[in-house]
Parts: sequence; structure tokens; C-alpha cells
Amino acid sequence: MNTLEQLMEEFGFTDDEISYALDKAKGIILGFAMEYRARQVLESMNFINVKSVDLPTHDIEAEKDGRRYFIEVKATKKSPTKEYSAYKIAMIAKLGGTHLTLLMTPKPTLYLTEDILSEPKRILLKFFRLIFAEDLVDLKDFLDNDKNRKIVTSYEKVISSYLDKIPNENLLDIVKSVF
Repeated sequence: MNTLEQLMEEFGFTDDEISYALDKAKGIILGFAMEYRARQVLESMNFINVKSVDLPTHDIEAEKDGRRYFIEVKATKKSPTKEYSAYKIAMIAKLGGTHLTLLMTPKPTLYLTEDILSEPKRILLKFFRLIFAEDLVDLKDFLDNDKNRKIVTSYEKVISSYLDKIPNENLLDIVKSVF
């Protein structure tokens, strides 16, 4: 007996009630079905320890060749990273591994997330990675570039929300000097 038949029998739902529920839950069902398919796709690409997670930065965690990967699954025909906010970019920068985006349509394609980000978001990602790596020298060099500095200053609100998470006083001074 399939799940729908089981629900209809157990709770006495009519075809109309089930149809209504399915219509309302279509997006949720699509999301879970794509996640299931994505896990199979990753396993066919020789990823191991593939597991679903429910985190703001990614849907799946997996390993390959001794490296840890965080994978966001997208089933959209629009830009797959359009909805990646500056806050999400900062969270991605904190992850202890490589962030990938698995675009499921029209056919499954795996991308290194930073390769498909817009240039401002790519610069913001690099900025946060330098901060979280506590790389004073490279951060200073990075911010000496006028283009990078200008883009970083346009994200003042999100950067300000992370100031209390910067453990190194010298690093904090460099970041504050941007504003």
C-alpha cells in the first residue's frame, strides 16, 4: 500500500482532500524528492557519507577523496545563487570545507559555489574567508585593492553584524578601518 492510500484508509480522507493537500504541499514534496535524487547523483559521483542536513547554508554533507563538502541543492531555472544573501555568504565562509551547488535542472550539474557567484558576492566570500582564517597579511592586501574595498564597504551592515565574532584584535582593526 502506498503512502496516500495508507493516509486515506487510516484517516478516511477523500480523493478531493488528498488532492487539495498535495496541491498545497507540492513545493515541499518537490524539495524532498530533489534532495533524494541529489543524494543518488552525488553517490554516483563517488561521494561517500552522503547525508541530508537542514541548515541555512546547505542541504547535504558528503565526503570525497578525504575532503568534506557542503552541498546546496537547487531545482530552479533561475540563477542558482541569486538568493544567496550577504548573510548566507558569511555563513558559507565559516564552513570547514568546500561549498558546492548542485543544480538539478535541466540535468544534474555540480558547481563550486564561488565560481557561480556574482563578482560582488565572490569578493565578499573571499573577504569573510580571510577574516575567519585570521589571515592578517592577505586581508590587508585584499583591502588595498580599491575595487575590493569599495565592494566590501557596500556590505557594511552584514559585516558590522560579524564584528563581535572576530577573535583577533589586529584583524578587527583592519576590518573597522574599511568603514
